[in-house]
Amino acid sequence: MDNAATTRPYDDVLDTYMNVNRSYYFNTASIHQAGREAAKLLEASRRQVIDLMGLGNHDCVFTSGATESNNIAVQSVLRHKKPFGRTMLISELEHPSVINVAEAMKDEGFNVRYIRALSDGTVNMAHLGELLDDDVVFVTVMAVNNIVGSIQPIEKICEVLKQYPRVHFHVDATQAVGKIRVDYSEADSVSISAHKFHGVKGVGALMAKEVKTLSAITYGGGHEGNIRSGTVNLPGAAAMARALRISDEQLDESYTRVAAYNRQVREALDGFHAVQIQPSGVPHIMNISFTGAKGEVVVNALGSHDIFVSTTSACASKLSKLNETLLAMGNTQPVIEGSIRISFSSQTGDAEVKRLITALQAVHNEIGDVLK
Repeated sequence: MDNAATTRPYDDVLDTYMNVNRSYYFNTASIHQAGREAAKLLEASRRQVIDLMGLGNHDCVFTSGATESNNIAVQSVLRHKKPFGRTMLISELEHPSVINVAEAMKDEGFNVRYIRALSDGTVNMAHLGELLDDDVVFVTVMAVNNIVGSIQPIEKICEVLKQYPRVHFHVDATQAVGKIRVDYSEADSVSISAHKFHGVKGVGALMAKEVKTLSAITYGGGHEGNIRSGTVNLPGAAAMARALRISDEQLDESYTRVAAYNRQVREALDGFHAVQIQPSGVPHIMNISFTGAKGEVVVNALGSHDIFVSTTSACASKLSKLNETLLAMGNTQPVIEGSIRISFSSQTGDAEVKRLITALQAVHNEIGDVLK
């Protein structure tokens, strides 16, 4: 029940990964025949990712995942845009791989301003409008929040930004891919990670409408159009394309089934003393607070029932600070400290959800004396 952290790869994806490792283990940059054959497979995988994402007007750069993709987008685009402006707008809801690199760019003379969030976990569009001016050159808002699953108004933001042609709009689509359909065609860049939609770990992509705005942040052999050096992970890229296709084919069925699971859990917890459930977004992510307890206590208690969840995002769960998303939504400290994240996947089944509900009820009874 921690699929927002990572998912189990599809069997077909693992087969693809192993087959490519066996038959196309050559370096895609090699000029011999085997290298050229590997390069053909790489380009076919690239085209498939672009097509499945509906980004025919974008280029695709393969990376190690969304964290690297976000870093490339933020750092290289800001440096490219520096002659035109110094201000970056970022939602309060972003993943650490966006927030932390944005804060680091202050050392290079950039201004970072935060777009406020509404209580439902979506960006405040009115505040975005107030922040926009001629010095803004970069805006970034994730498609789906990784803590509560709120769906951001990406298409509305694209429409607003048409009035500001200098602005580069970046979307971290990590938690949206395979969960909901979003039109990213007007976004300037989009990042994804394969392991979030049943691909393998260690591969992702950055799609960019104007690839000339991107540049290397690490240096080496000049792979991926001189944007991302290092021997390309061909097996991972081919497996990611396969995972993306399967996820796309199963999306509608998965959404309907997981939405039913989400409702079941909410109904089972309805009326429970001191339990607060955050507003819904994508059905795959639920954020529940046991107010009065600590999230870590709840996670460990559920773990004793062989139910595995997280407190916040797995990337930040060991940090001793209040979660930015829940804070931005106006939650109190006890609610934030008692929060856990439950996240389903397309492979979640009826029996697992029944076990989850039973465990949640048992844990509520076990720690009832500390709840308030």
